[in-house]
Amino acid sequence: MKNILLVAAREYKQIASTRGFWVMLLVLPVVIGISQVAGRFFQPERNSAYVLVDQSGQYEQAIDRRLMLNYQRIELSAFSAYVQRWGLASVKPDAVWAKGERWFSDAQIEQFVAEGGIEAGATLVNPHRPKEAPAYDIDPPPYLRAPLPAGITTTDGPDAIAAGLAGNLTGEIETPQGKRPLALAVFIPAEVSTTTPVRMWTNGAPNTTLVDNVRNEITRLQRAKALETSGLTPEAAAAITSITTPIDLSAPPQGSGREQVMIRSALPLALVYLLLVTVMTTGSMMLQGVIEERSNKLLESILAAIRPADLMYGKLIGLGAIGLTILGVWVGAAVGAALAVQGMVADIVKPSLSAIEPWMFGAMLFYFLAGYLIISMLYLAIGALSNSLQDAQSYLMPVIMLIMLPVIFMMVSVIQQPNGVFPAIMSWIPLYTPFAMLARLGAGVSVIEVLGTGAMLAAFVVVEMILLGRLFQASLLRTGQPPKLGSFIAMIMGKHTA
Repeated sequence: MKNILLVAAREYKQIASTRGFWVMLLVLPVVIGISQVAGRFFQPERNSAYVLVDQSGQYEQAIDRRLMLNYQRIELSAFSAYVQRWGLASVKPDAVWAKGERWFSDAQIEQFVAEGGIEAGATLVNPHRPKEAPAYDIDPPPYLRAPLPAGITTTDGPDAIAAGLAGNLTGEIETPQGKRPLALAVFIPAEVSTTTPVRMWTNGAPNTTLVDNVRNEITRLQRAKALETSGLTPEAAAAITSITTPIDLSAPPQGSGREQVMIRSALPLALVYLLLVTVMTTGSMMLQGVIEERSNKLLESILAAIRPADLMYGKLIGLGAIGLTILGVWVGAAVGAALAVQGMVADIVKPSLSAIEPWMFGAMLFYFLAGYLIISMLYLAIGALSNSLQDAQSYLMPVIMLIMLPVIFMMVSVIQQPNGVFPAIMSWIPLYTPFAMLARLGAGVSVIEVLGTGAMLAAFVVVEMILLGRLFQASLLRTGQPPKLGSFIAMIMGKHTA
């Protein structure tokens, strides 16, 4: 056992001393750190400005009101989902936001605004949120009304207004909240008709939502005016133009159904990619080390002191320790970032950790280590067979393709249908079992399937170590051309060691 640990320690130090290992080890923490800093300090402005000139005096207030209601509707929907997600409806059971996310009518939005809008709702709920729940983040209004710049008046014609705003449409305009990009300028004449239409100017990238909001509100008011002209009272005309189709949309509660599957699957799916990246990278490092040891005759000296089996087990343990180091640093960086600061990482990792059942952590660790060991053993055997990196490539490329392509296809299938036929079949093919089961854990895999694939995988690892161990031992001091198929099979079966 002492010799095995000595080899493992040497293998660990040899790989850990390479630049490639440190680059791979630190790349994810650096990316997480940059994303958190960028998201916190360099987040672009999410709102833009619009200018409205209404010479008729009939549409200005209605358009501003419509944009305000639409903003509050978006915030109310998101806030209702937040309240349902964290069980905060009891704070004010009769509030419009306490009954779940759904489509809200104008009357409900106006009630929400009369109660203080999103600012009042967030202020009321935040003190009662659970410790693990982030404070509700209020998005700013997407559109800000900007006054006409100095030198332009509302009595100017549309052409003069367009000329005066030309510089702002290619840049920014001053608003009550600072400078913002000018997305849209609107000119409404005193009488809207086919000969004097509403004029609009954009900054070259039309904001279709803003344009539609303005156009729809003008159209609604014109229809109401036409109905009044035909003899209806203003109230009846307003009631007709405000008719909407009632819709009762049923969906699983926030955090359940398909959403729950995606939340639970975030961490297991990340481990699949992590397994692929780490085993391919560290396996290549070990492969290169074995080939170098063979080429400079170092193996002869090593094998004079220890058994081939001790060398093989030591290398596998050392490589496994490298894999656990990378796993620990990467997962630790992600979890640390999620717990320390708010941001995209926290939005993904926190719900995933809270949604995963305790036994799943043990299952994920088992499948990760088993997959790491299975593929590492293949790299070790290829290194023992090869006299040079060129020889190793002839073996390695088919092995990589054999692993990568089915796993990629399986991942696409898992995202669409976690318990479909293809992922289920892959779960019982030992070479792909770790990847398939990790990817499917979040979708709800039966305990029987976990135990069955786990037992099969453990047996496969033992058989692989016996068979490829024979190949490793028989090939260590072998010289000359790589073995042919017959000799290859004979070495695996333990009938040929020369």
